[in-house]
Amino acid sequence: MSSFDIEFAAVTEIGKIREKNEDNVLISSDLSLGVVADGMGGHSAGEIASNIASLVLAETIRKINHQQLNIPPSFLPKLDLSSRKLLLAANLANEAIFSTAQTSTIYKMMGTTMTGVLLEGDIATIVHVGDSRLYLQRDNKFTQITTDHSLAMEHVRRGLLTKEEANHSRIQNVLTRAMGIKRNIEFDLLRFPIQANDTLLLCSDGLYKGLNDSQMAQILQQGHQTPLVRLCKQLVRCANDNDGQDNISTVLIKILPPRKISLKQRLKKLFSF
Repeated sequence: MSSFDIEFAAVTEIGKIREKNEDNVLISSDLSLGVVADGMGGHSAGEIASNIASLVLAETIRKINHQQLNIPPSFLPKLDLSSRKLLLAANLANEAIFSTAQTSTIYKMMGTTMTGVLLEGDIATIVHVGDSRLYLQRDNKFTQITTDHSLAMEHVRRGLLTKEEANHSRIQNVLTRAMGIKRNIEFDLLRFPIQANDTLLLCSDGLYKGLNDSQMAQILQQGHQTPLVRLCKQLVRCANDNDGQDNISTVLIKILPPRKISLKQRLKKLFSF
C-alpha cells in the first residue's frame, strides 16, 4: 500500500459523431488502479475488447492480492512483484480478448489499446500498449510518460512529422501494437516513484486530438483546487468542443500527502476486528 492518500476520478464521452462508445475506463481505490482502454475503431466489437481488457486486468490483480491466484514462479522472476502482477494480468487480458475473438465472426479481429497504472509502495507501475496515454504533472511540468504504438509516432521518431502533426495525421489511427490481435504481444512496462501533489492523467486519443499538451497542462494547473471529477469533466468537455470526432476518456489520479491520524484513530484501527 502507498503511504500517500490517492484520489481517483474518471469520465468517458461518446463524442459528436460516433454511434457508440468503444472506450472503457476503470478506477479502483482498493486496488490503487486506473485504466483507460480504447476499442479499435473500424474493427468489430471494439467496446467488448476494451471492456474485457479493463475487467480482466483488475480482476486478476484482485485475485493475486487475495491469494486466489498465484503468479507462476517462472513468470519474469527477476522483476519486482508489482511489475509481475501487472504484466501477468495484462497477458491474461490479452489472451481473453484473443480467445473471445475466435468464437464468432462478429468478434473477429477486435482489439483495444490499454494504459493502466498500479500504485503500490509509493511506486507507479504502468502497463501500456497502443496509443492511449499516461501523462504526469509534477511541479508545474507536464510530461507524456508513455510512447504511442502508432504509425504516426513512428514518423515522429524518424523526423517526418512533428508531434502536433502526428496527432491530426490521417495515419494517426494506424496502430503498430494492440491487444487481442495476436495471442502473444509485447507490453511496455514503466515505473517511477510518486510524490505528493503529483497528478497522473490517463486518456484515450480522443482527448489529445481535441487538446494539445499545453492546453491539458493549463487546465490541470488552473484547476488544482477543483474537485477531481469536475476537472475530468472539464478536460473531456473542452476536447469534445474542440474536436469531438472520437470517443473521449480521461482518468485522473491525484497523489495527496498522507492525512495525519490521531492517536485515538490509530488505536481504533489497531484494535478493530
